[in-house]
Amino acid sequence: MSIQFQNVSKAFVQNGQGAARIIQALNPLSMEIRDGEFFSIIGPSGCGKSTLLNLLAGLETSDSGNVTVDNVPVEGPSPNRAVVFQEAGLMPWMTVSRNVEYGLKLQGLSRDERVHRAEKYLKMVHLSKYANAMPHQLSGGMKQRVSIARALALEPKVLLMDEPFSALDAQTRDVLHDEVQRIWQETNTTIVFVTHNIREAVYLSDRVMIMTAPPGSIKRIVPVPFAHPRAKSSSDLSYFTAQLHNQIKEEVDKVAARELDADWKQDAEGLAVAAEGTDYASGI
Repeated sequence: MSIQFQNVSKAFVQNGQGAARIIQALNPLSMEIRDGEFFSIIGPSGCGKSTLLNLLAGLETSDSGNVTVDNVPVEGPSPNRAVVFQEAGLMPWMTVSRNVEYGLKLQGLSRDERVHRAEKYLKMVHLSKYANAMPHQLSGGMKQRVSIARALALEPKVLLMDEPFSALDAQTRDVLHDEVQRIWQETNTTIVFVTHNIREAVYLSDRVMIMTAPPGSIKRIVPVPFAHPRAKSSSDLSYFTAQLHNQIKEEVDKVAARELDADWKQDAEGLAVAAEGTDYASGI
């Protein structure tokens, strides 16, 4: 399933004191996401990462150009493009199983088919024994597993994930990274993943798109040259992550220089400087 962004741009109207302002979120950009690919989007705050995802989800419309999936224009939401957001968004009055079934009920599936799919995908995220639990009885990581199961139950061709692990602790994130990687390989679903976490993007992705400071455009699309599954302790992975960090820091600094007080200055401390060695990200 090929995804195409063709000369896509987006602006928003910001109302406040005085006249309304036009905020350009995305400059015209074009790219392709390949069938079955794990594709991550990273960049500074406000660069349009979530806007891109919303355009693909059909939750927003572009001002120019078009977004297509298998040459069919995206004209609104579709169960073929399921979304997992930062917050799990579970309905607190429904059991875990009923939450997973909810989208299927809206699609008109029979009760038996809804139950079958809920069981299947709760098993996939290792939460079968919590099928009758209520959301308030779950940890944050468990709620996100339910959210992923709910999206997968639609059996979408594309899974869109908007910073789904950013609110979780580091240990839970690590576990869910491995789970998402396993699920992706089992289902062969195309995943488009928005994150601020560079190491997360490198660990999971086939390719990583770096976006510029706003208004967002494509700085580079970088293939990650390591086979799956990957080890987070790998020195090669760390080196590659450091190279991307240097690229993104340039854009983060542009945002900081624009938004912060005049006495702000760049702080080199904490910058991940790539060690000498093979330039895995040749051309970055």
